Amino acid sequence: MKPAILRPLPLALLLSCSHLAHADEGTNTQKQFEYGQKMHAQHCTKCHADEVYTRENRFVKSLDALSKQVLRCKNNTGAPWFDEDTEAVVHFLNEKYYKF
Repeated sequence: MKPAILRPLPLALLLSCSHLAHADEGTNTQKQFEYGQKMHAQHCTKCHADEVYTRENRFVKSLDALSKQVLRCKNNTGAPWFDEDTEAVVHFLNEKYYKF
């Protein structure tokens, strides 16, 4: 039988790892935001300004619609993006403007 003092150790390790995972997730989210912002500045602002995202009559009304619109713009402009690039731009736009 294990001494009582050692029994809580696995729980403490689990909680510690969980905290690190959340910290890493926050860092990844910030990196994705910054990368999406960079990709947006390089490609999206060639066709339109930020006002398109803040106008009252915007037609993007959901995260799915935003994803489809970014993909449509990518395809129409021939932006050389991978799926991760497109996802980063969607993340950036959602965090900065849409808040879905």
